[in-house]
Order: sequence, then structure tokens, then C-alpha cells
Amino acid sequence: MSAAMLQTIADDIWGKPCLAYHVQPSLEPEAREAFAEVQRSIAERWPEPLNIGPRHGLHVTIYPLVPVKGAFDKDAYWQGIARQSQNLVEDLCADQPTLELRFSRLKVTDTAIIATATEETGLIDAIRSRIVSDIPPPPGHKPIIYDLIHSTLARYRTGASIPDEVVRRIESLPVSITAPVRQIRLVRETLFPCLTTDEIASIPLTGG
Repeated sequence: MSAAMLQTIADDIWGKPCLAYHVQPSLEPEAREAFAEVQRSIAERWPEPLNIGPRHGLHVTIYPLVPVKGAFDKDAYWQGIARQSQNLVEDLCADQPTLELRFSRLKVTDTAIIATATEETGLIDAIRSRIVSDIPPPPGHKPIIYDLIHSTLARYRTGASIPDEVVRRIESLPVSITAPVRQIRLVRETLFPCLTTDEIASIPLTGG
């Protein structure tokens, strides 16, 4: 394969049943609509088939407490960490004000096309750090260390070699989305990728 090509990896679990538990920020309808507009721009320019989810499935994962992949007793593990996890998030969110996720660029990876964001309060980094330090990872797993805040806008239906010119075209699309976050949520995911979820807890950000 030419060095000027990206080899993409097909998503083989899209739309399939799963079991996972996540910490996620709330997203308002206006932010979801703005993401949907970017999704349309991506689809118009990408030369291969894409999996692009509906608005209700758009999400940002702060941390997957129970990941989608992994062959362990997920129910038993979740029962063992559920209370501690909720207490940890409630403690960190106490007196925290509404935060803003500021999405400013697209990034094309070998598995997905994502929008990356920053947030100035440090709350997301704090939640991630505390989970890594305080919550034992699932059996056979290591703690996940994140260096990005992102939302996945598209996944690949097929593996393909994509010219770097196409990648640059996608990554140069303008993105300017400010997403206010008024709650941090614990959710259970049962259809990948977050096409079906249940809210376990919602912790409001009500500080000044």
C-alpha cells in the first residue's frame, strides 16, 4: 500500500447488542443537530460506505466503566463498582458549573471519523483521573488512559485504502460547535454504538 493511503478498519459490531456502562456528558438537541450537519458534509465527501448514527446516538464518552468489548461477567463487575462509581462522579460534580465542550476540528483515524473538543474547567480530566486511580479495572483489562475529548461521527462499513488527499479534505472541514453540558450521566448501553441506552443516574452541574 502506498504511504499516501489510510487503511481503514470496518466496524464489525455496529447495530449489534452489547452491554457496557459509561460516564457521559449530556448533549443538548442544538449540539446534536450541529453534529448531524457535519455528518452530512462528511458523507458527501467520503468515497466509501459509512455507518452514520442517528442524532439520539451521538455521544461523548468520558470513561467506559464497563467497556463494550471483553469476555468477563459484566453484570457482576458493574454491581461491584456501581455505587463507588456514582459516588465518585457525584463528589467531583458537586458545586461544578455548567461546562462547555468546544469542538473545533475533525480527525480521521483508521477506525472512525471523530470531532475533538476542549473544555476549560478540567472536570472531564478530573473524572477520568479519579476513575483510573480509584476504580479497579475489569478482569483482564488495564485502565484506559485518554488524551482526547471526542465524539464519533462516522464509522467505516468496509475496510478500504483512502487517499491522504481525502483525509485532508475531511479534516479541513470547518467545525465550530459549542455544546453546553448541564448534567453528567451514568448510562447503560445495550445496542452499539449507544443506539440504545438507559440512564442510571444524572448528576446536575449547578454551581455558580
